[in-house]
Amino acid sequence: MDNRIILSFYPLVNQEFEYKVWRRNYSGKKRQGPFGDLYRNTLPIDDDLDERGDYWICFEFREGFEEFICKPYYNRRLTQYYLYHLLYEKAKKELSEDGYILPEKPFRKVVNFVLKEHEEGKEVVWLESHYLPISKRFGFLTDFKFFKNPQIQFSRELQRLSLSLDKNYRSNRDFYIDKHEKLLEFRSKFGDKLFPLDTTFDVSWELENLLSNSLETKAYIFADGKTRNSQFKGLEEFGPLERVIQPVTIVFVYREEDQYLVKDLIEGLMGNSSYVLFDGLEKMFKMNVKIDVNSISLPDFSEGSLQHATDNIRDLQHPDTALIPILILDKPQATYYNMKYKLLKENLPLQVVTKQLLRKKETLKWSISNIALQIFAKLGGKPWKVKTSNEKSIIFGIGQAHQKIDSKPIKYFAYSVCTDSSGIYKKVDVLGKSESESDYLDQLKENMIKAIKEHIQNGYTSVVLHMPFKIKQKEIETIHNAIQEYVESADTSISDIDFVVLKVNQKNKYFGYAYTNSLVPYESTYTLLSNSPPAYLVWFEGLQYGRKTIFKRVPGPIYIEFYWSNGDLSEKERVRYLQDVLNLSGANWRGFNAKNIPISIYYCELIASFLKEFPAEVETIGNITNPWFL
Repeated sequence: MDNRIILSFYPLVNQEFEYKVWRRNYSGKKRQGPFGDLYRNTLPIDDDLDERGDYWICFEFREGFEEFICKPYYNRRLTQYYLYHLLYEKAKKELSEDGYILPEKPFRKVVNFVLKEHEEGKEVVWLESHYLPISKRFGFLTDFKFFKNPQIQFSRELQRLSLSLDKNYRSNRDFYIDKHEKLLEFRSKFGDKLFPLDTTFDVSWELENLLSNSLETKAYIFADGKTRNSQFKGLEEFGPLERVIQPVTIVFVYREEDQYLVKDLIEGLMGNSSYVLFDGLEKMFKMNVKIDVNSISLPDFSEGSLQHATDNIRDLQHPDTALIPILILDKPQATYYNMKYKLLKENLPLQVVTKQLLRKKETLKWSISNIALQIFAKLGGKPWKVKTSNEKSIIFGIGQAHQKIDSKPIKYFAYSVCTDSSGIYKKVDVLGKSESESDYLDQLKENMIKAIKEHIQNGYTSVVLHMPFKIKQKEIETIHNAIQEYVESADTSISDIDFVVLKVNQKNKYFGYAYTNSLVPYESTYTLLSNSPPAYLVWFEGLQYGRKTIFKRVPGPIYIEFYWSNGDLSEKERVRYLQDVLNLSGANWRGFNAKNIPISIYYCELIASFLKEFPAEVETIGNITNPWFL
């Protein structure tokens, strides 16, 4: 097996180049008026690279600016901006206005080139100027993307055009092959028109090759410590890691006209359906289940009706019984969030099943097992855990749910989802909630340390934070500074504890291929992108070892950056932390096949979707001991 990853990156042929800029000393003026179209950054004052100045910079002659010959390593960001400038100018010169698209919010220096137009939208291949640290080369990242026409509703045809589905509208197992062919199509259509950008800047059309390695594949632990590589098969053979001991009562809540749908759901959950591929809650999860015959039938989902249902459910609670309501409704919008919030205040979980799912028997037969898994976990059962790399590691996923009006934050809200490295859910902690940013950041600092102190008393030897890239820089720095101050304090009880902060990004700009028939890398493949800071691409899903074919669309890699640690981590130690992130993607109790995102990140995303819809008083989410958000 070839141990290389083909990164979607076209390197420049010539890496030893220089270019001309015009610069003027920055004097504190804002980027507006005559300075509105300028770029600001630092450059060496002269040939001494250690003495730098802050400048306004442009790429064409301007009165009052001095000419300066720049080499690429003088300022890598400036060099990337210059390459983008050349690409944009070449596109304007050689292509019609409908041949390329610039992003509306140019946070990234990207040019999108239109391959084809459809009623549903546009097929594009984008290029973004980039410096690849691991190979020390400048060039252009690239990938395929489909721009949806905002006037067109979501459809299977849209999924086909975006390559999620194949030509038969099934999961596109040729996803990687199809994306690669779009790059070849781009080269054929635009290559000679765009490159070389000028006499100096040409690209190699051979994508960058990077060395790769493999983490261990995920293994799951069930009852009596038995292990298997499949969650479903492991549950079937060995039973859950921890059972729900109490008898379970399920009560259904539905509108009167939807009562006919309940029968199919009951039969599926109990394993009595001829077409559902599930043995039932009692057999699969070793549960003692009673379906409440006094289901709650409502005339509508008005506020009064939902409160009536909540009162009735509260009356059904009994200390010797585990209770879970199942709400049957249309698409889970306001009614869903309203009922979820009402029951959370009663310390009760809620399971929702949509009418659309119950009507589609072909889909329902595969979904019943996932519904049952969620019910089991919400009632406090532990279906499985994952085999760990760092045994005594506590992990905090950091999330935020800032509410906004007219695009201005009116409430800052942050929380953490705590698990251990085996994926066992611990709790949710509210870290900060305020309408004042300064008060919020103070709370964030204090409560993060409070949460860490609470858990490290249980003998953990490492504390790891997983932060998504959408967490704002102020919040990241506040958390980082709080932990650093705590580590540097005189508290001897933490002197042997490792602290590590990771940034984890599922929706990143990198993509890559392997030397396999499907071009899909093997599951658990990783490659190093940068040494400072250490950053990796990891394929959480991929080709299975021992198989040469795949049976569904495989997503792209996850980007993981080591943001900070209290010690110098060796490559071997970093790989152990990568292994734990990979393992946590298999600890997802929301579904048997949901394994591309670590739960430290995914659970935070689920909670954020609720908090944006809940009323302001949501501090009670920290009091719920089971994963209610599944």
